Amino acid sequence: MVHIAKKLVFLCMLIGCSQAFPYHDITTEDKAMKQFEVERERQNAMQSVTDFTPPVCRVVNESLDCPLSCENASWEVTYIMSDGAGSGIDHPSLSATDSTEFNNTFSISIDTTVDENGYNATIVEYIGSCCFHDVEITVIDKAGNRAKCPFNIKRPVVTTISPMTVKPTSSSSTTTISLLSSFIVMALKSILF
Repeated sequence: MVHIAKKLVFLCMLIGCSQAFPYHDITTEDKAMKQFEVERERQNAMQSVTDFTPPVCRVVNESLDCPLSCENASWEVTYIMSDGAGSGIDHPSLSATDSTEFNNTFSISIDTTVDENGYNATIVEYIGSCCFHDVEITVIDKAGNRAKCPFNIKRPVVTTISPMTVKPTSSSSTTTISLLSSFIVMALKSILF
């Protein structure tokens, strides 16, 4: 034991006692550990807050009218997506099926902002070919809640109407009237009168 003490004294002389036996402020270490524990508990408590509310998706701007020929036409819609005081927006999602007859294009731009209530929000702009069909846009928050965004591409309705034969009760010949021309006449009357 004396031999070990002599070695320690010799070691202290060689490298200095402050390096051989560094002084630790136990009070400071305890404070640092306490602060670390408090911060860790605070973060755990924040993470344990459960978000059951789906995010909100609101249309800011839209141009969704598409012609019959979708080849050179596109639609555009801009949303502001917010999760309020929830977990926050994780990502927007788009699913679509398209007509493979044409070279279809699709683009998305994403930016961040603050909504009217002061919460973080995401601005998403979609531009797509009118040849895309069955488009669905959703937004997912960090807790996994989903919300479907309002979206409806407007396309002209095409109907095929076959001619109708009308037989008058008098002895005149059979008259064929196109139902389409009847609709056109009715539409013109409603516009003019």
